[in-house]
Amino acid sequence: MKKPDILIYLSDQHSPIFSGWGAVPVDTPNLDKLREDGTNFTESYTSCPLCVPARMSMLSSKLPSKTSIYTNFDTLADTTPTFLHPFAAAGYETVLIGRMHFIGQDQRHGFTKRLVGDITPVTWNRPGESLARERGVFKDCFMDTCCTDVIGGGESPVLHYDEAVVEAALEYLSKEHDKPQLIVVGTYGPHYPYVAPKELYLKYLNRVTVPDSFENDMPMNQLLEKKKKDRSFDTDSARHAIAAYCGMIEQMDGQIGRVREAFNDYSRRFSQPSIFCYLSDHGDQVGENRLYGKQTFFEKSAKIPFLFAGDGIGSARSVAAPVSIMDLGPTMCELAGVEFPVETDGISLAKVLTKEEEPDFERAVISQFMAGNFNEDVSYGIMVRKDHFKYITYHGYEDEDMLFDLFTDPGEKTNQNHINPELSRELRNIALTIADPKQEEKSSREHWQMYKWLMAWEKETGMNDGERWSKNPASARDLPEVR
Repeated sequence: MKKPDILIYLSDQHSPIFSGWGAVPVDTPNLDKLREDGTNFTESYTSCPLCVPARMSMLSSKLPSKTSIYTNFDTLADTTPTFLHPFAAAGYETVLIGRMHFIGQDQRHGFTKRLVGDITPVTWNRPGESLARERGVFKDCFMDTCCTDVIGGGESPVLHYDEAVVEAALEYLSKEHDKPQLIVVGTYGPHYPYVAPKELYLKYLNRVTVPDSFENDMPMNQLLEKKKKDRSFDTDSARHAIAAYCGMIEQMDGQIGRVREAFNDYSRRFSQPSIFCYLSDHGDQVGENRLYGKQTFFEKSAKIPFLFAGDGIGSARSVAAPVSIMDLGPTMCELAGVEFPVETDGISLAKVLTKEEEPDFERAVISQFMAGNFNEDVSYGIMVRKDHFKYITYHGYEDEDMLFDLFTDPGEKTNQNHINPELSRELRNIALTIADPKQEEKSSREHWQMYKWLMAWEKETGMNDGERWSKNPASARDLPEVR
């Protein structure tokens, strides 16, 4: 039996609520076609609503409480196996094309080959002068605190980076390769800066509306209140940010279509079975409850797209059972007949995809986050999604816990924590079995100290910035054409 070629397209910060099938309609014909051809897990969640913790959790199939990674200034130990390692051992070429947000000396973590570096720093110290020179007006817009400083239609470093990644993927797929392939194509959009191609930005500017919660946001706990980006940000500017975000998603959809077509052509040329998967690491609030970026457990931040198509996978199916980003590795291993005999927090969805088993609607899916300022104080947070209920709690703020019925209240407008205390207790008990909040906070502070030591060590030994993409053209360093 031939081993299937596998291509995983991993975007950054795409909430599936913004899509051809989502509550906020975006023209995504290629993703719509992927849904028709395969299986869409509609209730998929990140294991942490932040890039590095989510991605390292995805690769290792372990919760952040197992990896001890809660910030973007951390990485897996090079002795921690990812699902790429057993694929490489089974004879696969494991190829990373573009982004994965690795930091430090190990830029592989199981990949045998890498094409195109990362758009964000790959070192413990930020190359501030280089980033300022390469990014121009966008130098601070990659951070959530400044993400709304530049909004519009035109060019941006993100748009150029993603095109470079896609072109590299197309070139790789145009060639013949001896080994079976597991390819991850990692792009950065629709992650801010909120700048879309001009025509797409103008298209959605005439279509989108600001969510009701932007002006009438519900009461939230103190940690989330601190995250609000008031800064005199008016509803008109909020609408512009949503338009740019939608435009970036449509742009990404076209790139996904090009890569998928090239991958299908590659598999047909060599008569290989194949599997294609699309997912993102987390979502984006984009103004919901007056919040921007990720780092919340609300649906727009915590929910991710998770779609599969290929040989043996059921077509035109939507599965509403809760699943996790950590299920990616075990699923791909089982589909490819590759053993991954380590204890994981993710599970294989392979038999659900092939219709050999029914999905588990009783499963409790977990997401974790460390809120607060690591130089001052932090608070461990956890989300439990079970059936159609979602429970959210932060250590030290338990009197402000949240419970939502996502079936009757998909917009998460009514906190049922005090209305349904019995269910809150049940889900809280599940949360307490996952990790000890005090221990997680202690571990996170230790990792923060480790990060500062690694920064100091790197300054003494020298910084290797060679795997960072630095080719942003001068035309994409100025303010966008339309604002």
